Amino acid sequence: MSRPAILVFATIVCPCGLLAAPIAGDALTFDGLRNGEQVLAYYDGGFGSLGSGPGPMSGVSFTTGLAADSTTISFGPSAIVTASSVTMNLDTTWSGVLSFYFVGNGSVQFYSGTSATGSLVASYQLVYPPFFPFGAVPGSFRSAVFAPAPGSQLLLDSVTFGAEVIPEPSTAILCVCSIALILAFRRFVPENAGASPRNVESVTAYTAGRASLSGGPW
Repeated sequence: MSRPAILVFATIVCPCGLLAAPIAGDALTFDGLRNGEQVLAYYDGGFGSLGSGPGPMSGVSFTTGLAADSTTISFGPSAIVTASSVTMNLDTTWSGVLSFYFVGNGSVQFYSGTSATGSLVASYQLVYPPFFPFGAVPGSFRSAVFAPAPGSQLLLDSVTFGAEVIPEPSTAILCVCSIALILAFRRFVPENAGASPRNVESVTAYTAGRASLSGGPW
């Protein structure tokens, strides 16, 4: 098959290979990369800096400055920002929810164009602790810039499009236990608060009755 024919075939049969987009539920977990490997175009059907790949065609790429890391944030490996900032570029505009786990302090800014161009759509501070995932609908964007705060590292995991990541297991258990304790306390307090006046009235009546019979308190 001639080269022009191959190009026509690829354009008609495999249009996703020319332009990809995140699908709701897509998550960048950084599992397929080697420790310390720059992510680069791995999630755009390309390769990491150490040759891992080709990765999934999610339509997402990163500038130099985000490397796979063995640190477990939630359920597996994570990625660490190794530069003063790193930009995540999308092949197409995304307008839905974006969520991810993070450890460390920093910020994330969303832009309408690729490579932090166009207008600033939204900006958020990333504050740790407490440990709780980021989740927002920033608006229509084509790029996001992650930047650690001065003197802080910033690690990311499970960058998810179109869904909210769940809290990390130990945090979720702690929240459930706290809610259960609050509900139990709210049930316990009214019952005892309501019983106390009745008990006081009963004791008062009993004491008065004894006093009338014996001429004294007892």
